[in-house]
Amino acid sequence: MIKECSMKIDPKGKELARHGSPSFPCACYHTTSRQGDVSWHWHEEMEVIYMNKGSVQCAVGDRRFLLCEGDAVFINSGIPHALFQRRGDSYDEHDIVFHPRLIYGEMGSVYYEKYLLPLLRCSALPGQKLSAEIPWQKEAAFQIRRAVSCFLEEESLPEFVVRDALSALCGLLWKEHQDKIKPAVLKPPASMERMQKMLDYFHSHYQEPVTLEDLSSQVNLCKRECQRIFKTVLGLTPSQYFEQYRLSIAVSLLLNTQESIMEISGACGFQSPSYFAKLFRNRYGMTPSRFRTSQTAPVTLS
Repeated sequence: MIKECSMKIDPKGKELARHGSPSFPCACYHTTSRQGDVSWHWHEEMEVIYMNKGSVQCAVGDRRFLLCEGDAVFINSGIPHALFQRRGDSYDEHDIVFHPRLIYGEMGSVYYEKYLLPLLRCSALPGQKLSAEIPWQKEAAFQIRRAVSCFLEEESLPEFVVRDALSALCGLLWKEHQDKIKPAVLKPPASMERMQKMLDYFHSHYQEPVTLEDLSSQVNLCKRECQRIFKTVLGLTPSQYFEQYRLSIAVSLLLNTQESIMEISGACGFQSPSYFAKLFRNRYGMTPSRFRTSQTAPVTLS
């Protein structure tokens, strides 16, 4: 069964939703451009996205992918990611979020030790765009579409087909990147740990003014080093991340509440309603008020 996207995250940016069930840890979601941007978040599960139509900008760590109809993307466990709608463009996509144990079964199995653990811990593979121009990527995108179709249609033995398709995907990724994922990197890089500490602080205080000094004090580093970590991990400056995150929260409030523009501006930590309106217009090509009235139904971000 396909679920509409609805995301709740903790102060660390980690998604709180349980995807699937303990016996089948896998779920499929549907997202369209009516929902605006999908804000930065992360989860322990792997994720794959298949573009049905339109185009959208996908951010995975410091990597940026333009996804168009027929493209797909793989997102590794624990990697911050987001979707950003392009001005004037619409999009429609399905994504599957699944725990790796769906593939490896039990810890200690050959699937876990030889394939999934190295893949999970591969710092060189935060994500991978999959397009039709490259044969192995075309096959990987096909396997994602095959898995999605099991949630859309009445399939015989759907759990087997989903598991088989996602296993084939992981096998293709391992085969293509095996030179990068041996041996497995068991400890996350220090920059990622520091990045998560800084994001923890910002997500807990985004409604307030947050400075670079505030972030640097959380990790005992100089401001310049904090900026370098943001650029290395997310490909953004701290101020760019603050702006994107606050705007994504504002979109959700515009679509799902009756709060005034002034109230939303304050709730998201913007300096003033006029500054909020300026940033919003630059990002979405219209004012917050016009954006709200242009939507036909309330939805939530995924």
